[in-house]
Amino acid sequence: MKKLLISALAFYATAATAQNAVVSVKDKETNSKDEVVASYYLPKTVFDIEIEAVNKHFKAGPYASDAKRLFGTAADMQDKDAWEVKNVRIKQRAEPDPAQHYKVYAAYGSTGSLISLTEMEILRGVNLPMGFNTASNKCEKPTANNCREKRHGKKMCEESREFKTNFKYKENDSVPDKGNAEFAYDLVNSLRMAKSDLLQQNGDDVKDVNAFLESVEKEEKEMTALFYGKTCNEISNMTFSVSPDKEGNLEVCKFSARNGFAETSENISISIKKKNSTSKVSNSTGKSGYVYRVPAIADVEIKQGKNTLWKGTLEIPQLGSTESLPAGFFDKNDLKALFDNETGALLQISK
Repeated sequence: MKKLLISALAFYATAATAQNAVVSVKDKETNSKDEVVASYYLPKTVFDIEIEAVNKHFKAGPYASDAKRLFGTAADMQDKDAWEVKNVRIKQRAEPDPAQHYKVYAAYGSTGSLISLTEMEILRGVNLPMGFNTASNKCEKPTANNCREKRHGKKMCEESREFKTNFKYKENDSVPDKGNAEFAYDLVNSLRMAKSDLLQQNGDDVKDVNAFLESVEKEEKEMTALFYGKTCNEISNMTFSVSPDKEGNLEVCKFSARNGFAETSENISISIKKKNSTSKVSNSTGKSGYVYRVPAIADVEIKQGKNTLWKGTLEIPQLGSTESLPAGFFDKNDLKALFDNETGALLQISK
């Protein structure tokens, strides 16, 4: 954070008669005889919406076609993926609003020319003391990628997708090879019988019953997966940046249970509805003064179709109104103004 203090003691004698003017950069030049001593922005809110989704990868078992014949219950024989949103987090950060950019006309050395700015040139205060800590915004200086979709790394499946299939064997020389599916079926039954014996206290000769039981259950699960398949989960974290400039619904991203984050999927949207009746005023050609925000309070809801993923109440500066401190307010008074660098609101006027 830096504090921009523009003053020149050599011109201090002229400060008493100076009149400050604050003019939008979009407007025509003022008739003031003073020079532009500073410019500043009001902040606008950007929502960083992080969506955590799980992709459930199902891999059919190699003996799925034999499940009905051997176990009596049919198994899914097709590999497939299924996506689901598990969590949504929303963070707010401030960026300079290009639509709210102002020039300050004042005599060098006047108290009204002592403008404090953040690193992003957002107004922080007027006539603040030299030692004032302007407290940095909670975001980095904006770059070309700030308003783009941000992708985070994926946590891959830890569980192996491979199956044990080397089960073909001969019981004795007079019996032909037993098929892999049949052998796996027999092994599942043997493991279930072994587990049943343990649970019925028939495993007294086993030194560590719990460890053996855990081993049996793990092996049974692997064998059963040969018929009914296995699923492993892959976590994806995606962050999308949205800066609303009006009420209503805005698209956050594309998402569906079938395709995940794909361009052809359905919408995840953010709905914004103001709770107060504040209207946005531009302070363009009327009274001159230090323009600041009166943020709007809005109900915010993130939805996937009819399903609500996140809901809350937030301040959104750019949907509120703008007010201004009168021109020359600081010339005849030893007053100081402090503004919120996140919302642009007036926090305090003091001597």
